[in-house]
Amino acid sequence: MVGVDSPGSPGIETLLRRSGRIKENDWIAALVSSVKMRSLHAALVGRGVIGSAEIQRCAAGAIRDGTFAVVAGEIERCFLDETADSPLLPARNGIAVGLLLSETAGLLKGVAALPVAVSPYRDRLVATDKKAATEEQWEIMALATGRRTARDLAFSLGRGLHPVTVEVSRMLGAGLLEIVAPAGSSGVSRWGLSRLRPRKAAVQDVGIAQPSPLPLRQPGQALSNSGIA
Repeated sequence: MVGVDSPGSPGIETLLRRSGRIKENDWIAALVSSVKMRSLHAALVGRGVIGSAEIQRCAAGAIRDGTFAVVAGEIERCFLDETADSPLLPARNGIAVGLLLSETAGLLKGVAALPVAVSPYRDRLVATDKKAATEEQWEIMALATGRRTARDLAFSLGRGLHPVTVEVSRMLGAGLLEIVAPAGSSGVSRWGLSRLRPRKAAVQDVGIAQPSPLPLRQPGQALSNSGIA
């Protein structure tokens, strides 16, 4: 596996640019140079704005986070697209599929053990007690206006969906954030669970712990809006 592209999590371009690792003018200049060099990786390294090893670490992280996003979301349909473009910044060494699935299972088990259940795609968050927040938590709280989910925060901050989801759960437990209940909501999630109660892991036959209240993905269900290269 050399790349994963999912609308559920930031890709490597977003991770590099939104986080400030690479400035906008350097990114645009590297894109122009990459046409002649036939490699965005080489263009970025050649400009001296980032090292090759850091690009590879970020690419591998984006693959793991993108896979987590796919498994944590809903799958409506699945199809093979042989015309899909190659990733702009692929993980050159790649990640074995078996290893990737095993690691994703570990991420899901970790999410299942979080102190407060939170859906990264559906639960909108609002900041509460800002006085007790750390500097890193302040970044999240500044964006938690009641309109954004953990997924939205991840894109805005240029951070992975999984680490943001974990941090949001901890902040909910500490009373720094609250989940905004939809209008007319009884305070119970669509999966029948209280939004603020500890979650329990549900282990599927494939050996992956699927946290409730995340949507349960059954074998044979289709994959949509997610591309894996």
